[in-house]
Amino acid sequence: MTESELKTEVTFSISKGACLVLFELLTRSYEEWRSANPDDATANPMVVSAGQHSERVALWQIEGSIERTLPEVFSSNYNELLSAAHGMLSKS
Repeated sequence: MTESELKTEVTFSISKGACLVLFELLTRSYEEWRSANPDDATANPMVVSAGQHSERVALWQIEGSIERTLPEVFSSNYNELLSAAHGMLSKS
């Protein structure tokens, strides 16, 4: 898959409620990471801790929506595609 193909936008759907929960989860996770990595100089991982059941449900909804939208997740060369996607996003 080319870099151009990897940059193709896709649209998937989840409920507005799941979006609100995910937004808060990701924002909180980023803020926690940022406070421990104020200068971006370390490669410490950002942990998304879905402690509430509603947060896990929202994550499962987005996972299911991606599976329904993106046939590449079932591709025989999925690991290759994933590696290329990591490389492309690392350049951002």
